[in-house]
Amino acid sequence: MPSSRTTLSTMSKALNLSISTVSKALSGSHEIGDKTKKRVLEYAKQSNYVPNSLASSFRRGTTNTIGLILPNVLNPFYAKVLVGVEAYLSEKGYKLITAISNDFIEKETKNLSVMSSGFVDGLILCVSREAVQKKDFEHIKTLIDNGTPIVTFDRICEEIDCDKVITDDYKAAFDATQYLITQRHCKHIVITSKTKTLSHLTLRKKGFIKAANMYKSKVKYTLITDERSIGLKDKLSNLLKEDPSVDGIFCLNEKSVLHAILVTNKLKKEDCNISIAGFCNDMQSKYDATLTVINQNAKEMGRASAKLLLDRIKSKDNRYNFSTKTIDVSLNTKNLH
Repeated sequence: MPSSRTTLSTMSKALNLSISTVSKALSGSHEIGDKTKKRVLEYAKQSNYVPNSLASSFRRGTTNTIGLILPNVLNPFYAKVLVGVEAYLSEKGYKLITAISNDFIEKETKNLSVMSSGFVDGLILCVSREAVQKKDFEHIKTLIDNGTPIVTFDRICEEIDCDKVITDDYKAAFDATQYLITQRHCKHIVITSKTKTLSHLTLRKKGFIKAANMYKSKVKYTLITDERSIGLKDKLSNLLKEDPSVDGIFCLNEKSVLHAILVTNKLKKEDCNISIAGFCNDMQSKYDATLTVINQNAKEMGRASAKLLLDRIKSKDNRYNFSTKTIDVSLNTKNLH
């Protein structure tokens, strides 16, 4: 029994057959007799032969594998996108390779370079925070110019010409703010935002401000800004302690929702009746049953991204007629009694 990895070459020597004959026998070619096929297959089973899928991919010119690069997987949103992508690809007979950029250009570039070197047929990417803030997309544009099929999702980058999957962040924020005002009867809503933020978060902030201004005769809002997340949390805590008129908090992302819940729970005031709405997932409702969740439907975003990419690969039209798909956002509310 061979002690090292069994290859077509070692099998051909052991069976005294040509490599071509062994390969055809393994693939069930009609050119090979049943007796020889049986002999080859039995030896392959005994020697634990595993086909070299990479070599086969190079011969076919396709890998049936897709690359996915995420900023991180600790954020439940990205984890659900991953689930959606993998589920759709699995249904279509594709494999998935996943990498993490940690929101840095250098790591994102390295991952893109490795994956696009013959390992995948196309790429799904949420552009790194650093690339968006610096508007540095050359590492992505180069791949697109070379004909690599790429789909970006979530973060909006107008400078990149490719297929995209997004949500209508402006409308989602507008609708959630209007809900806080008309259904939760909020009169003073606080919104926290970093001073240097990403474009999709800026759209959310604009949607909030537009809705708040529609009711400015009876509603006011306070905008808290800071470059650090901990700074935003501390400023929010201080404001709630100093100003009892605050009865609503609008959150731009998952982290700000968590901060709002932690701060309001810590106050532990019997008369503290503050409604929170934000972009997050339903799991956050465990910590605040009255939370209004702006659900981005991450799994559907993942499935849509995978479908868009496979459609692009199959069309073999990698340079023109790019499309943008917008995923519907749902507002999950709790009835208060």
